[in-house]
Amino acid sequence: MAEEEKKFECIYLEWYDAVAEADWTEVEEAELFKCKTLGFIVAENEIAICVAAVVSEADNQSNAKIHIPKAWITLEKRIKLEPGEEM
Repeated sequence: MAEEEKKFECIYLEWYDAVAEADWTEVEEAELFKCKTLGFIVAENEIAICVAAVVSEADNQSNAKIHIPKAWITLEKRIKLEPGEEM
């Protein structure tokens, strides 16, 4: 167990993801998928953010993570929880 628990910040994101296809079809229209993500920020830098669905503050671990390029994000809302507040 870590000496000091890390506090993970909650976040809601809307963003566009690339579309990949692996079959032979006619291209009718270029498109992207609009995505929504709700989770905990586990890492972040100038070009990307990593959001996890599950975190363990006691041992600084996370699971079910997605790394999203910041250039793809159209809406970002950081969610503040009050101390002792349950989700």
